[in-house]
Amino acid sequence: MKSPEQAAFKTILIIAVLIAIAVLPLAARADSHRPAPPAFTDFDTDGDGRVSAKEFDTLRAERIAANAAEGRQMRGLASAPGFGEVDTNDDGFLDEAEFMAGRQAHMAEMQKRRGQGQGGGHGGRHGQQGGHHGGRMSMPSFEDLDLDDNGCIDATEFAKHQASHHAQGRSKASEAQ
Repeated sequence: MKSPEQAAFKTILIIAVLIAIAVLPLAARADSHRPAPPAFTDFDTDGDGRVSAKEFDTLRAERIAANAAEGRQMRGLASAPGFGEVDTNDDGFLDEAEFMAGRQAHMAEMQKRRGQGQGGGHGGRHGQQGGHHGGRMSMPSFEDLDLDDNGCIDATEFAKHQASHHAQGRSKASEAQ
């Protein structure tokens, strides 16, 4: 026959296992919670009250690389506006109002896409729907991203491709004007 201590231990063990099973999905969800997007001051690394294209592209590339290294999904990255699209007064810098307007427009676009069932800009669906800010978007091939031809795409290669892609978008926008 079992002692009262053994029965109590077994009961406590069962309760602990049940609690762990109940809490595990909550812990996993907390782990996948995306941090808040960077503030204007995060982009303004020199503290002059405005963001240059270099500051903008550098922080964006660092965040892309960090998210890729952590294995995070990068929702909305393909449709994220480039510096030239956010610099609405074409002075070569972003002030806080331009920055916030660009962020709000991007968030509204992502909400719209989610509402239409297009996701946040992932995979071929986005390209097939035709729209990087209203224009046709061709999806890059693996070879386009594998810059050192080693058969792997690392975070740095991906960030370089994104920076190049956004720079091309800026030059096309300039040509159209």
